[in-house]
Amino acid sequence: MSPQTAPLLARGEHFLVFNKPAGMTVVSGRGVPRPTLLDLAIELVPAARPVHRLDKPTTGCTVIASTLYGQQTLSDAFRRHIIDKRYVAIVEGVPTWTNLAVDARLARVDDPDVPKMAGKKAPLAIQTVDDSGVRALTRLRVLAKGQGYSLIEARPETGRMHQIRCHLAHVGHPIAGDALYGAKGPFLVEQEVALHAFGISFPRPEGGRAFVTAPVPDGWWTFAAERHLGLGGLEEAKTSFMAKAASSALAKQTKAPPPPQPRRPLPGPPPKHGRATPPSSSKPSSSGPPRSKPAGAGARSAPSHRGGRPGR
Repeated sequence: MSPQTAPLLARGEHFLVFNKPAGMTVVSGRGVPRPTLLDLAIELVPAARPVHRLDKPTTGCTVIASTLYGQQTLSDAFRRHIIDKRYVAIVEGVPTWTNLAVDARLARVDDPDVPKMAGKKAPLAIQTVDDSGVRALTRLRVLAKGQGYSLIEARPETGRMHQIRCHLAHVGHPIAGDALYGAKGPFLVEQEVALHAFGISFPRPEGGRAFVTAPVPDGWWTFAAERHLGLGGLEEAKTSFMAKAASSALAKQTKAPPPPQPRRPLPGPPPKHGRATPPSSSKPSSSGPPRSKPAGAGARSAPSHRGGRPGR
């Protein structure tokens, strides 16, 4: 059964941020159950438009533009990678590292059993690590360790399909329940893959920067408790993320204004008698008789940097 609601986490002049539930897709497509997240957004704001997507089993922060200007501005921010996205995942196994940057190229592999429509990509596909693919970078941090499972914070710096899922499988720790990428055991009935977008920061189209967080689904706590996996790291990750928000706001308040640019003086009135005084020069003036007036003296000329009569 498809979920029917998605909590609204934040709202601005040009955007909405929802806590997307598992099993709900962001936009409609072939065979996609309704309502989608975009359907719910349109009920609030008829002009709502998609900006980015989460996989169907993934929960958490999802941004929807509420105006055309918002869509253009936020889509550009995603393309320029100035969005800070934070995910948490429960993975199989216990890593030997605490922090790890996975810089591994990804190549899309379409499912051969799914028919492909002419001119379109197959609706089901996976990613594989391949040197011929596109660059993908994910920064990982271990938040907690339990019996056979660990809590990981993932910060993708690129936005490839299934990037976090594929990179975690690549380093030997597939996400719990993610059979598509090699997980051996199930996760939850209501959420088959243990991946949650817990925080997102982006430039507001109307100015400033937004910082939004979303709580993990309730089932995570039961699953973790049964495996002696503490989820206290979730609060630590949230505190760290929001501290960045506070420091960013403080830096903006204390930032010194740029120095004023010198204004070019306005020209003064012409002298009452005689010719204008030539500008001073760092070089001493040469002595001797004055130069003879060149031919065609009535013609206009560019001003000299060494003094003399300025151009008209």
